Amino acid sequence: MLGKLWKQELKTQGKTVSVMYGVLAAATLLTIVFYYISRFVGESGFGTVFMAVCAIYGITLCVAFVGNFIYLCFHFYQSMYSAQGYLTHTLPLKSTQILHVKIGVSFLYLCLTGICAAVSFLSIGMAVEGIGIGGLLDVFQKAIQETSRELGVPGGIFVLFFLAMYLLGLLNALLLFFAGSSIGQLSHRSKGAYGIAASIGMYYASQIVSLAAVFLGFLLFTKLAGSGFSASLWAMGGASVMMLCWVSVYYTICRVIVQKHLNLE
Repeated sequence: MLGKLWKQELKTQGKTVSVMYGVLAAATLLTIVFYYISRFVGESGFGTVFMAVCAIYGITLCVAFVGNFIYLCFHFYQSMYSAQGYLTHTLPLKSTQILHVKIGVSFLYLCLTGICAAVSFLSIGMAVEGIGIGGLLDVFQKAIQETSRELGVPGGIFVLFFLAMYLLGLLNALLLFFAGSSIGQLSHRSKGAYGIAASIGMYYASQIVSLAAVFLGFLLFTKLAGSGFSASLWAMGGASVMMLCWVSVYYTICRVIVQKHLNLE
């Protein structure tokens, strides 16, 4: 049954997010085509048309990413806490297993959305600059070397940190709204509105706590600065721990409410 739920979630969510992927792919292809046409025609008027196409592409890129994110959050609420939740929670599975599937599939599609957005943007950049995959990899390698040199950390550690923060950032944003939806469904009125309010409240609370933690970390580092500590490694480690803490907090909220305080519409 657990495997069937994974397949069902992948199929259900995939139908919607794939539409956004298709729109983004079409916008990318259209932008590249108009770029080559503008180069071939060589008229200033058509250059203006190309700039307009680029503006449309930028809007499409933002809509594709934000739209998929909103859909994933909406689908989580609808399938867990609305009337549809009655059917979901009648499955012969533990509530935590259902929660894990919802989070896992949503996170997978959000990561895929980010990858598609990056590939789309880089494809246009490669077309404009006239470089291939090898040239793009060279650019990335030089950027990593320069950045790691500036930070004073090995390139491999910097790449791992960047990837970890990217994935944790996506998971953190997703769980923030999932946790807000979970808190909101405890209300007997306007569950959706309370969920949004809870998400916003937790976001600002997390920012305040994070700033306080950064300030305390800075004070601690100044005392340990002469003990061989690296400022960059200290900051990278602190950022990773902080992100993991918030991910754990939001996940715990979802888990506790699903297990002990389920209040379906």
